[in-house]
Amino acid sequence: MDIRDKEIFNEEELQEFLGVSRTTLWKLRKDSDLPYAKVGREYRYLKSEIIEWLKNSRSKQYQISLNFNRKTR
Repeated sequence: MDIRDKEIFNEEELQEFLGVSRTTLWKLRKDSDLPYAKVGREYRYLKSEIIEWLKNSRSKQYQISLNFNRKTR
């Protein structure tokens, strides 16, 4: 399954989807309104909420451009 087809991402998948490092993702969770849910010790992210967050974040300092042409594993 292609990462772009998934509806719920774990931390590693979201890093790949956004093209950011683990540290950057941690900072986004800590310092922005990045939507997430914690399941036990792990974080989960709804794709639809992440895309909406990206759209709404365009005017904020947390701008991230998605590269949908990049190959996935």
